[in-house]
Amino acid sequence: MPLTVLFDLDDTLLSTHMDQFLPGYFTLLGETLSHLGSHEQITGQIQFAVQQMVKNQDPGKTLKEIFAENFYSALSTTEQACRHTLGSFYKNIYPDLKPITQPRPAAIELVEWCQSEGMVMAIATNPLFPRSATFQRIQWAGLDPDDFSFFTSYDDFHFTKPHLSYYAEVLGRLGWPEGPIVMIGDNLTYDLFPVDTIGYATYWVTDDKQDIAWEGGALSSVMPWLKSILNIDGHHLANDPQVQIAVLRSTPAVLDTFLREKSSNPKAKDEHASQAPLMDTLIKMINQEETDYLPLWEQIVSDPQANFSMSGKVPQASESTGNDLQPQEVFTRFLQARKASLALIEHLYEQGWLDPSDTIGQNHQVKIQSVLSSLADQDRLSLRRFINL
Repeated sequence: MPLTVLFDLDDTLLSTHMDQFLPGYFTLLGETLSHLGSHEQITGQIQFAVQQMVKNQDPGKTLKEIFAENFYSALSTTEQACRHTLGSFYKNIYPDLKPITQPRPAAIELVEWCQSEGMVMAIATNPLFPRSATFQRIQWAGLDPDDFSFFTSYDDFHFTKPHLSYYAEVLGRLGWPEGPIVMIGDNLTYDLFPVDTIGYATYWVTDDKQDIAWEGGALSSVMPWLKSILNIDGHHLANDPQVQIAVLRSTPAVLDTFLREKSSNPKAKDEHASQAPLMDTLIKMINQEETDYLPLWEQIVSDPQANFSMSGKVPQASESTGNDLQPQEVFTRFLQARKASLALIEHLYEQGWLDPSDTIGQNHQVKIQSVLSSLADQDRLSLRRFINL
């Protein structure tokens, strides 16, 4: 199995100097949108909208949609009215920020080596910027965005760092790789702690490790570190309820992205055969969610100490979801049912029924946790099969 490498971007692959970059970015953007209000108003509204993006845990809403809901109307405008202005800003003005950044030769060498070794690479940068802005920063790093499976931006991602659901969405987009996975980044809180919690190896890019016991060092030391772990099969998804909840939350987000991409591609719409794997996945998932999983969580929440069991049956399309429905219709039903399940699971978590350290009703806790783990595994398998197809 090939190694999957997740790279942070800013101050990992690119010296961005965020303490200078962000003030410069806000100044230029404020000037561009000055017809809507003062610099303070524009900056304040951007920061508020970003805060709402960071809070988002709705797998049916992209971060771009969250930003739009919390930015434009407060300034008495619309996304449509600002589209041309912002498009021009990122094309003609945003590049003025490039001199603040510097490429890292060690990063270029590392990415080229990973590519030559057949590794799967993705850029897992905090998706608070539009695709165009992130695309340009990758180029400023001396790298080709097309050399990566994808990079995260607010256009098509639903969660942000440091949420576990963000990293679960990244891995879901990659089809939950079966081989080893590593994360390389400069920030312990945003890059490394979450991935370590999920169960995978991490490397801290830093010139000053201080007294923190964490694998890391200079960017030039990443290559030998990767060589040392290529054949180590010691990292797997953690058996942690928070991780499993993140997996369940990320699955509809991943499917949402695939559906949006398909609907925006006129050619794909006309290719009936290309819809078959997606429809097969969606139909099986919606039927199981509606007829098995959601009723089960409702039963458990009503009496966590009562005996319960899953039917173990995977409904077919003809039982509750007709083949005449469109993918978006099926997905909407799945999304609603999954969000209802998540609300019940989170209630159980808050009540301590998914806490292995709590000995009250321990036998039932183990059983409930086993169900949660099974569902998370089933989600990962479904996405893996779908993406492989």
